[in-house]
Amino acid sequence: MHTSNLSMFGTMILLDTSAIIGLAGNKKWIVGILEKYPKENLFISVITIAEVKTGRFLSKNKNEAVSRFLNESINQGLVSAINIDQAVAEEFAKLQSRLLNKGLPLSPFDGLIAATALCRKARLATSDADFSRVKELKTITP
Repeated sequence: MHTSNLSMFGTMILLDTSAIIGLAGNKKWIVGILEKYPKENLFISVITIAEVKTGRFLSKNKNEAVSRFLNESINQGLVSAINIDQAVAEEFAKLQSRLLNKGLPLSPFDGLIAATALCRKARLATSDADFSRVKELKTITP
């Protein structure tokens, strides 16, 4: 189910890497999520940390601000990081196998983020259209 409706206040929101980049750039669609949900509902996957840090090391000038923004967001308690556990790994394996059989796999990082959202029954805030391949994933998109 894909939706942009932001009326469910008790819902866990998982911010993917595109959402963090959007927040660092003050993009309206994702800033609105921060305004509508309490910080206790906002999470990122440790995979997002890895993606942002990889981008920072590959292109220091371009991604330094995003990396700094992510660090500040975590340090100030605006978002909390979720670790990958066995349930997420197993969900990823099922999800990726199904998508591979259809010839539509996600990148491993995106697959792990999607599996995290599914395991936690979270809504995924993303501007990445690749997540639309996961029909059971509830998303918040621009």
